[in-house]
Amino acid sequence: MSADARFPSTLRVRAHEPMKRHTSFGVGGPADLWVEVRSLPALRLALETANRLGIPRTVMGHGTNTLVADAGIDGLVIYNRYQDFNAHPANDFVRVASGHSMARLAGRCARLGLGGLSFAIGVPGTVGGAIYGNAGAFGSDVAAVLTSARVWRCGHESEVPASDFDFGYRQSNLHDDDKEPVVLAASFRVQPADPAVLRRELLALARRRRATQPLGQNAGSFFMNPDGDYAGRLIEAAGLKGHELGGAFVSPIHANFLSARPGGTATDVLDLAIAVRERVARASGVRLTPEVRLLGRWNSHARALFK
Repeated sequence: MSADARFPSTLRVRAHEPMKRHTSFGVGGPADLWVEVRSLPALRLALETANRLGIPRTVMGHGTNTLVADAGIDGLVIYNRYQDFNAHPANDFVRVASGHSMARLAGRCARLGLGGLSFAIGVPGTVGGAIYGNAGAFGSDVAAVLTSARVWRCGHESEVPASDFDFGYRQSNLHDDDKEPVVLAASFRVQPADPAVLRRELLALARRRRATQPLGQNAGSFFMNPDGDYAGRLIEAAGLKGHELGGAFVSPIHANFLSARPGGTATDVLDLAIAVRERVARASGVRLTPEVRLLGRWNSHARALFK
């Protein structure tokens, strides 16, 4: 697939870009085509061009909640770095581009004395992905603070109220929309607060996160928490904390964090996840649901993660 003939010259499209450079797992094969966008016009142009050419496309932010297949990804990967931010304290909201970091959003709001988004310091991804998966941390989530979002669907844009996303635990109806919608920007509810108090709150949450969540090549929590329980507790109770398989391992710090070792592969992580899920099911009768999305050219073996 040629990277230069079909796309406008303003989009610097690259062929065979290794996705391990762009995901927190640090694994995954190449995207057929890859482009970085830093503005709304560039994001729209990339989406519209892929749509016009009939090329599959995947929009990614920080790649923090995805496991990309070793065989790579079909079509165009759009690396979204559109990060505009506008505060409207008089109207109690902030408007944020979809490629903006959630953790950075928490910091910016704190400095401006705008409360309500401190939980976002614990969300490693970007605004677009956070809305897609109703990301949350420290007892709050996107559903609690989102007022509306601008959504692109097959060349058409609309401002969608938060109530229309049908948010649930770590999910929205964007998951099942066959029009493959893309969040362009969002408005979040905020309220006046003391910047010093917010700063102390963020520092406390950041310390808590560092103490309980491992660093390294992982995507945060791999499995969703089942009703009334915690995936990490179930995995630890099954004797899997620190368990290794190939080039992947269960964190000895937090059992719901699966990590890849340097030189490990996406298949190693998948095999470990399947083994963990099966062992937890045998030990507790609970079948854990993955929170991490599988992207790319996976073979039929990957279906075992969802059975």
